[in-house]
Amino acid sequence: MGGIFGFVSREKISGKILYEGLRRLIYRGYDGAGYAFLDDKGKLIVRKKAGHIEKIWKDIGITEIMSDIAIAHTRYANRGWPKDENTHPLQDCHRRLAVVVDGIIKDYENIRNDLTREGHKFISTTDAEVLAHLLEDVTDKENKIDDVIGIGRIVDGVYAFAALFQGDRRIYVLTHGQPLVIGIGENGFYISSDIPSLHGFASEAVVLGDNMAGVIGRDGFTVYDIMTGGEVKQLIRKRVKYPAGLWDKAGYPHYMLKEIYEIPHALRQTINGLMDKYLRLAAMIIQGARNAYVIANGTSLHAGLVSLYYFADLAKIDLEVVSAAEFPYYGLEHVGTGTVIIAISQSGETSDVIRSIKLAKQRGAVIVGVTNMVGSRLTLESNVYLPISAGPEIAVPATKTFTSTIATLLVLAAYTGMHTGQIGQGDVRMIYSEIEELSKRLQHELPRIDRDVTKIVESREGWDNVYVSSSGINYPVALEAALKLKEAAILHSEGVQLGELRHGPMVLVRPGFPVILIKPYEEQALELYDKVVREIKSKKGSLLVVSMDEEGENAIRTVHTIKYLAPIANIIPLQLLAYRIGVKLGRPIDTPPGLAKAVTT
Repeated sequence: MGGIFGFVSREKISGKILYEGLRRLIYRGYDGAGYAFLDDKGKLIVRKKAGHIEKIWKDIGITEIMSDIAIAHTRYANRGWPKDENTHPLQDCHRRLAVVVDGIIKDYENIRNDLTREGHKFISTTDAEVLAHLLEDVTDKENKIDDVIGIGRIVDGVYAFAALFQGDRRIYVLTHGQPLVIGIGENGFYISSDIPSLHGFASEAVVLGDNMAGVIGRDGFTVYDIMTGGEVKQLIRKRVKYPAGLWDKAGYPHYMLKEIYEIPHALRQTINGLMDKYLRLAAMIIQGARNAYVIANGTSLHAGLVSLYYFADLAKIDLEVVSAAEFPYYGLEHVGTGTVIIAISQSGETSDVIRSIKLAKQRGAVIVGVTNMVGSRLTLESNVYLPISAGPEIAVPATKTFTSTIATLLVLAAYTGMHTGQIGQGDVRMIYSEIEELSKRLQHELPRIDRDVTKIVESREGWDNVYVSSSGINYPVALEAALKLKEAAILHSEGVQLGELRHGPMVLVRPGFPVILIKPYEEQALELYDKVVREIKSKKGSLLVVSMDEEGENAIRTVHTIKYLAPIANIIPLQLLAYRIGVKLGRPIDTPPGLAKAVTT
C-alpha cells in the first residue's frame, strides 16, 4: 500500500517534482520511498530505500535526476516489513520493468507459489512483487496493454499499479478498487493516487474508475475497461484547484475528516489483508487457551470490549478485557503456560501494551498481536500477529483504525468459532460479505450522515458536558464516542451504560444538558431505552439519538446492518459529531493539546 506518483513529458523534468509529489502523498505511507525512470538510451534505473521520504530523499538522489518519464512511490508497510527490499518500485527477474503498487493482492501466496514453480525468483516478502513477475513476459511486446488488462481479470484484491518498462517511454496503469488519476499538464501527463497532489503540475485530472487500465504516452493516453477490453470514451474530468495546505490531506481541511471518509475503503482493505493461514493459527491458539485476555488502551481497549460479544456469541469463549496499564496489577498473577494474550495497539508501540506482553511472555503466555503497523514492537513480540491494514492514520483521534480493528476482531472470533465448532465456513463467508456490504452502504451514505450531523451541531448550543449512553454491543461505542468528544472537541464527556445512567448520573441532567443515546440493537434492552428517553425528556435534557431506524430533529440515522457490525455503523456519526463540534468550537482537531498518536513512554 502507499501513494503512487509519476509523469510522462515531452521534455525532461527535474526529479524535484517526484519528491514534491511523494511529499504530498505522505499521508498514504511513510515506511519507504523510491522511483524508477528511463535515461536517454531507454535504460531503466531504479532507486529506493526504507524510511520517510523527507529523511531518505538525499540518499536516493530523487531531486538530482532529469528525465521525461518516471514513476515513484511512498510505502505503507502492511505486508512485508519496512525494509529496502520491500520498498517500491518492485522489479521482475531480469530488472527490465518496475512496478509501484497501492493496495492489497488478496490471493498473492497462491500466485507467488505458481510463479516460483515456473522459475521466478522473489526478492521481497511483499504481495505487490507478484505483479512485476506476472508482467515479466510482456517486456518485449509492443502492445503490452492487453497483458496489463489481463492482470486485472485474474488478480483479486483491492489495488492499483503503475508499470514502467525498459525501452518503452509509456506508463501502464490499472485500477482494481484503489484510486488513480491522470493529470493533464502543459507539456505532458502525470499520474497520482489523488487529485490534490497534482496542484501546480496539472490543470485538469481524469479520474480512472474501478476496473480500468490505461497507457499514457507523451502525446496522449487511452483508457480501457478491464472487463470488456473496450476503450472508455466517457471519463470523469475534474479541475485541479486546491488551497495551499490541503495537498497532503487529499483536499480535506483536517486529517480526522479525511480518515473518517476513508472508513469504507479501509474496511475493504482490512478483509482483503487478513490472511487465512494466520487467522487459522491465531484461532487455534485462542481455542486451546487455558485462559485468555484482551489488553489494550484507549480506542483499542474499546474495540477489545466489542470483541467480548463476538467471542462469546460466535465461539462460546469468555475473554477478559483489561486495560494494558492495569494488567500488571490485575491479571499478571493468573498468567502462565496456556494463557493467551490478544494485544491490540494501532501503532504497535504503546508502552503499556509492550510492557504487559513482555511480562506475560516471561510467564509462558502466547501473544496474538493486532496492529496497524507491520514492523512495530508489537509484531516483534507477538507469536502471531494480524495487521488491520487500515492505512496510515495521522490524526490523533483514531477513527478508521477503530472500525478496522473491530472488523479484524470479528473475523478472528468467527474463525475461532469455526474451530470450536460453533459456526461453519458458510457463516464466516457471510460475515465477510456483510462487511463488504456495509462498506458499500457507508460509501454511499457517509455524505448524508455528515450533512445530518452538521445540521444538528449548527442548530444546538451548550456543548460543554455530555453523556453518551447505550447497552449491549453498543455500550463500548458509547465509551469510544465520549473519548472522541474529549479528543476532537475537548469537551467533558462521559460514556455510561444505559441502566447505570439511572443510578446516579441522571441527577446532572437538566434543561439543555446534552445526552446522546445509541439505540441498543438487543431487543431486550429496548424497554429500558424507552424509559431513559422519557426520563431525559421529562427533565428537558437535550436528547440526541443515533439509530438505524429513527429519524427527526433529535435523531441521526445511520446505515442498517447486522448486530455484529452495529458498532461500526453507529460510531461513524459520533466521530463526525465530535469532529463538527470541534470545528465549531475552533479546536485543534488533529493535534489535541497534551496528546500524542502513540503513548510510547
